[in-house]
Amino acid sequence: MKLVDCEPKYWNFVKDLRTNEENQLGFFSFFNITDEEQKKFMSKNHQNYKICISDDGIPVGYVGVINNNEITYCVHPEYKNKGIGTFMVMSFSENFKTISALVKPENISSQKVFEKLNWDKKILYIKK
Repeated sequence: MKLVDCEPKYWNFVKDLRTNEENQLGFFSFFNITDEEQKKFMSKNHQNYKICISDDGIPVGYVGVINNNEITYCVHPEYKNKGIGTFMVMSFSENFKTISALVKPENISSQKVFEKLNWDKKILYIKK
């Protein structure tokens, strides 16, 4: 696996993952994003995101930073439980001196990723 820059060809992939019904439950907010809204957002923020590419060359997830130092990530439902989230968070967070995460209490898989990476509880916030 590798992380690559979030080029325009991946912008709708990010939108599709973020709005995927299976993935929506892991986020604090639910909303639909139009292609135009995604293009506008990514035009300003694409440098804050990386795309995870499988060894077969398939995009399988994204990782990024929002609100200046809060990590966000999402794995394609077909590729969950294969270590992709752990790989993305570990690789991406190496570029930051300090980064945090907000995780829903019911998002057990994300909690496990951060715990596996031994994130300091001062950095990992579980919002209730």
